[in-house]
Amino acid sequence: MRVAWTGSGWALQRRWIVPAAMMGVFVAVMTKGRLLLTTGGSLEWVLDLAIAAGCGFLIRYGFRQLRKKNMVENVPSSPIRSVAMGLAEIQGRSPGDPTLAAPLSGALCHYYRYQVEEERHRSKGGREWVVVDRGESSAPFHVEDPTGRILVNPSGADIVLKRDYQRIERGEGWFGRRKRYSEWRIDPGEFVYVIGTVSKLRDVAAEKRARLQERLREVKKDPAAIGRFDLDGSGALDEQEWAGAVAVVKDDLLREELARKTAGPGDNLVVGAGETESTFMISDRDERRLATLLGWKAFAAILAGGAGALAMIASILGHFGGGAGGWTFPWETLLQ
Repeated sequence: MRVAWTGSGWALQRRWIVPAAMMGVFVAVMTKGRLLLTTGGSLEWVLDLAIAAGCGFLIRYGFRQLRKKNMVENVPSSPIRSVAMGLAEIQGRSPGDPTLAAPLSGALCHYYRYQVEEERHRSKGGREWVVVDRGESSAPFHVEDPTGRILVNPSGADIVLKRDYQRIERGEGWFGRRKRYSEWRIDPGEFVYVIGTVSKLRDVAAEKRARLQERLREVKKDPAAIGRFDLDGSGALDEQEWAGAVAVVKDDLLREELARKTAGPGDNLVVGAGETESTFMISDRDERRLATLLGWKAFAAILAGGAGALAMIASILGHFGGGAGGWTFPWETLLQ
């Protein structure tokens, strides 16, 4: 938990308020409500307030998903050859030559995310899967369409993929716990949808200036090169002769560049997380199916968060005699 110093003292950063409140609820549940029972339930409204804060966080999550849905539906898809700088939507396929090997399945791929869960017994009976390990690749990969290819940097992306691999492994011995291994991948030749911020991978103009300066430094150090441009035989280059040398070196660099293989469309661009625009998603679903999925997530989160917040507000009012009929949430019964 992070605490920040303000002019009036120490203050909890805003993004940690909801997790701190939920931690309080967790502690109360784990102690089976002993604090509430010993105080006659006088602190139940604190739990109501904490749950209401969590519901507010859920509502905020729902509206974020709704914003993503609107961006997916409204940002037009661009061919890679003509993609513009800034927020853009690209649909294509991953190249046929994979660059990574997934850690669980060993499958060759361009991106992977994995999760390892362990089956454990709940304190009140039943079983649940608990995450014990997870990870993902961070290496950039290319996306291609008929017009060209572009680099995608997955760091910071909201990545929505269908699960490609799952295995359940029985524990060893009588008391061994089962483990579940899951993996999500972008395989070679797979459809890839990307919406994110397009920026330059490198500054081509700056690279040309650097090459020119380096070549001119070589000219100054090479007596034979100086003799090539020393028209009056003085052993040094005057202003006019130096301008001629610069022009000749520029022409040499241009011919060398034309002789090399011309860079394809998008080879100098990368799609990634923007500095001001937070929307950055990668998926193996097309635009329509991804928008539908985001819509359902937004609907469920807003509905559940709104209903929970209203119930907790009614319970808080009930504690202070302001609710209809004096209803309060039955924490004491639940935590016994």
